[in-house]
Amino acid sequence: MSEKMAEHSIVLASVPEDTGDFVRLFVIAAPEYAPALFAGTHEKVTRNCFRYKRNLLGFEHAHFVKVNGENVGTILAYDWILKKKQSTKSSLLTIRYMKIKFFTQMRHLQWAEYVLSKIDDGTFYIACVAVYPEFRNQGLGTSLLSRTEEAARKAGAIKLEVDAETDNEGAIRFYKRFGMNAVEEPRGTMIDGQEFEFIRLSKDI
Repeated sequence: MSEKMAEHSIVLASVPEDTGDFVRLFVIAAPEYAPALFAGTHEKVTRNCFRYKRNLLGFEHAHFVKVNGENVGTILAYDWILKKKQSTKSSLLTIRYMKIKFFTQMRHLQWAEYVLSKIDDGTFYIACVAVYPEFRNQGLGTSLLSRTEEAARKAGAIKLEVDAETDNEGAIRFYKRFGMNAVEEPRGTMIDGQEFEFIRLSKDI
C-alpha cells in the first residue's frame, strides 16, 4: 500500500529544544538493544552527548521531521571521515556519563563500534532513524532517508548504509522499499543472556 505523504518540513537539530525528542526517538529505534548496550544509562548518555558538537551522537548529525511545528521523527547519520575523526571524543563522552558501567560494558561497546557499525571509506552511515508510531505510514521516514541520501551525495559518499535488527521485519521492509539491500551475513552478540542480531543494508548512490 502506498504511503500518503503528510505535510512536513525537515530541519537540522538544535539544542536544547530538540534533546527530549531525540532521546525518546533513540529509544524507539532500539527499545531493547540501547538499554542493554548502555546498561540502563542510555537516556543519560544520549541526552548529554546530543548537546555536544564533534561526537557521533551530537545534534549536528541529526535532522528532525516536523509536522505542524512539532518533532515527529529523527535521523542521525554521518560519513566515514567523521566516523574516524569523532570516535575518540564519542568514547570519552560515553565514559563520562556511563561512569563505572562503561568498563563493565566495554566489550559490548567495542563490538558495537568496531564490528556492528564499522564502515568502509565512501560510506554514509545511518546510526538512528525513528518516527513516533502515530505518525508512521505517512512517508515521513522515507523523506528523512531521501534527505540523508542527498547529504551523502554532497559529502562524496558512494553508498548509504544502515544496520537493522533481523527480527525487525517492518524496518527491513522499509529500507528495502527505499532501495537498500542486505549485503552481509547477519552479525550477532549476547548481552546479559539476551541475543541481538543485525543485518547490514546498503544502497549505492
